[in-house]
Amino acid sequence: MAYTINPAVFGSMFAVPSQIVDNNLKLASASQLKTLLWIFRHASEPIDPAVISREINYRESDVCDALTVLCEWGVIASDGNVTVQLPAPAPAPTPAAVSAPVATEIKKELPELALVKPSYDQVIARCEESPEIAHMFTDIEGLLGKTLGYDSECILLMMHDQYGLPVEVIYMLVSHCVSIGKGNLAYIAKVGKTWGEKEIDTIEKADEQITLLNACISLWKEFAGMAGIQNPRPTASQSAYLQTWSREFRYGTDMIYLAYEETLDHSGKISFAYMNKVLANWHEKGLKTPSDVENDKQTFREKKSRKAAKNNDADTSYDMNEFNRRANQLPVYKKGG
Repeated sequence: MAYTINPAVFGSMFAVPSQIVDNNLKLASASQLKTLLWIFRHASEPIDPAVISREINYRESDVCDALTVLCEWGVIASDGNVTVQLPAPAPAPTPAAVSAPVATEIKKELPELALVKPSYDQVIARCEESPEIAHMFTDIEGLLGKTLGYDSECILLMMHDQYGLPVEVIYMLVSHCVSIGKGNLAYIAKVGKTWGEKEIDTIEKADEQITLLNACISLWKEFAGMAGIQNPRPTASQSAYLQTWSREFRYGTDMIYLAYEETLDHSGKISFAYMNKVLANWHEKGLKTPSDVENDKQTFREKKSRKAAKNNDADTSYDMNEFNRRANQLPVYKKGG
């Protein structure tokens, strides 16, 4: 059966940025789409979750979840004003995509949660089957300071059922994300995927991972302060490098910053990939402190200077020998007469 658009509907229209359809439509839920359409249909009106909830017939908590996602898409700003739609950001690379050695920790790959969702009735049924699921929702509502909507409940439930994360591990994961100012469910889902791939499925493993992440954030803050970098937290790729430098190479901020200066001298801009090459080279040479690096440079300069002097001596000797040889071949001068 063929379908065509009814021309009569073009009488009254409103615009929706094409980037939304191109980049976000596949993973959007019904509540997110309805909220988005309402916002653009009423672009001149305030964005009030209560009003939207009443008009699209969804719970206000679901609307709040949808608004959070729309903020992450770049459709609206956190203060509620409609903004220009931005291209959807590329997904943060998991450690498997980073060249740092820590990538070998990943044991499996998991699908994105948004590709499959349980129905609302299935969520209710799971809570009835497993009271700890219902308790998890309540506890995490307390952590986040808001009522969980259907989309948020789906994410947490699928982290448990599909990623194999126990309830107590999910609680620790959410608590950590909130502590670093990343309490939105989209970010929590990304971290959950990484933890599922690394099989962080016990309290002990979760505690070890959180300790590692906190140490990485602390190292970043110290390094960023020295380098004048404004970002409060490292990206996933930068975190992987920092973990390698601190855990495997045993380098502190002084050596990392020294590698940063070497990188600036070489390219004029920051490059964690180049910094990694510098630090890996130092690690291979057994250089542990800035003094070791300076001594290594001094040794290199001295060797280079001695080699240059030796070459100059060889050139000079050759030139004198050649001069003497040619001088002996010249005819002897005799006074005429």
